[in-house]
Amino acid sequence: MDNEKMIRKQIYLEPEQNKLVKQLSARFGKTEAEIIREAIDDYLIHHRGEEGDPLLELAGVVKNHITDGSTSHDEAIYFDKKEDLHEKK
Repeated sequence: MDNEKMIRKQIYLEPEQNKLVKQLSARFGKTEAEIIREAIDDYLIHHRGEEGDPLLELAGVVKNHITDGSTSHDEAIYFDKKEDLHEKK
């Protein structure tokens, strides 16, 4: 990474986190900062689509084995299957 473009952040670690970061640093021959940046990158990649991106929610249709998505896609995307979709009289 280009050091001129990096932004300095000061964080607090739990003692166990600090110990593990030091161990990983020694094991992989990387700085502690590199280990922490890689952990942040992994976290951000893993949680990237959790804010309700409709396209990523479509993946949930496949993941949840919804077989009638072509005819009931709105229900599959926007409603919980347990929710009653019928109009009350």
